[in-house]
Amino acid sequence: MKKTVLLYNFEETELAKARRALLPLKFAVKAVKKEEYHLSVGYLTGLTDEQDIKEGDIEEFGRLVVMGGFLSSEIDKLLAALRKAGFGRDVLKAVITPTNASWSGKELYEEIHKEHKLMQK
Repeated sequence: MKKTVLLYNFEETELAKARRALLPLKFAVKAVKKEEYHLSVGYLTGLTDEQDIKEGDIEEFGRLVVMGGFLSSEIDKLLAALRKAGFGRDVLKAVITPTNASWSGKELYEEIHKEHKLMQK
């Protein structure tokens, strides 16, 4: 699988800023369109061939960065590049796992958001 970064809910200026930050790392960057929200993160990154369509998962949610096919050292570089570009804790980040590969971006966001809130307590 090609190393792919999915960006959900980034405004055009934020998207351009994130792309510039990640350009030197040579990762594929895909801005996920609202009409693709119902597709699984595994499908969108090329990890799976199945679309795993989640009916009704086209609602808006917060900004999310999803990483597929990365080694831990590459994740560290990606996160550092995003931090340097000004993307902090307000953007949730996730790595695709065998468990969440069939989830939609919305499902993944909701789970990460829940875990983030628990850790803040």
